[in-house]
Amino acid sequence: MQATQIRPRRPRDWRGIVFQAVMLLPAIAFLAIFMYYPIEETFRLSLMRSTGLGDEVYVGFQNYARLFRDAEFRAGFVNVLLWAFWSVVIQIPYSFFVAYALCLYRNHFTRPLRAIFFLANVLPSAITAMLGQFVFAPRYGVIATLAQRFKWTWLQRIDFLGDPDLAFWSIFALATWAYTGFGIVYLMANIEQIPRDIEEAAKLDGANRWQYAWHVVLPMVAYPIRILAILSIVGSLKLFDLPYLMTRGGPGYATTTLGIILYQQGFVNWQYGRAAAIGVVIFLLSLVFTVALFSMQRREGELQ
Repeated sequence: MQATQIRPRRPRDWRGIVFQAVMLLPAIAFLAIFMYYPIEETFRLSLMRSTGLGDEVYVGFQNYARLFRDAEFRAGFVNVLLWAFWSVVIQIPYSFFVAYALCLYRNHFTRPLRAIFFLANVLPSAITAMLGQFVFAPRYGVIATLAQRFKWTWLQRIDFLGDPDLAFWSIFALATWAYTGFGIVYLMANIEQIPRDIEEAAKLDGANRWQYAWHVVLPMVAYPIRILAILSIVGSLKLFDLPYLMTRGGPGYATTTLGIILYQQGFVNWQYGRAAAIGVVIFLLSLVFTVALFSMQRREGELQ
């Protein structure tokens, strides 16, 4: 038998290692100061009773226990989970449909339409909320004015933001208009990268436009769609601006969210420990959903 030759070990390039470490130090320091330390401090504060002025008192998991006994927190918890679910079920398919339609019917209106859809995404949340209140106002809003002009008395009687059964969906409809512009542009960029040869081959095989969309385009943009799902879910769990600016979380608890409760506990009631506990809940939920979706991608071979 031929003896296996043992290759001599190469000497380590200590200069290269030191250079890489020095170059990474600013990024590591930035993450440690502005990310890891605040996360650790939030976890620590969630175990305390603190108003931010006096001494902190260690209470263990009492803040978490009180939260889950609170009806407002439970309502906000359910609301953000429902918002996340419907964001994935409604907003992402809508973004894909519009993006595919704009890519399918390419003409000189495509770029202006892309800009129009994306314009709502760049508006500040305060302006979007003002537009929503102007549209849904019960007496002088756009919908009420149109209903009065066309004698639609049944529509005039609807209070979109004052009815607990409709307030959630009214804000969700506004958010769909405001937030899907990014998804449309993002999916258009990915659909346009599909080689034309694949489309021509599908046509030669007899596939119509919708068969091509379902069997070819959708699988090829599955990874971008899952990225949008992660962004939608995490954004839903942190939702604050539109419900707070439009209804302050009301009527009742119909539109309250974990972000609104965190703001009220931390900056109105001065209960920093409870606010930190809510922040930890939001962080853990976001982490669980993100890890779950990336694990699905890794199992299907989309991530190496």
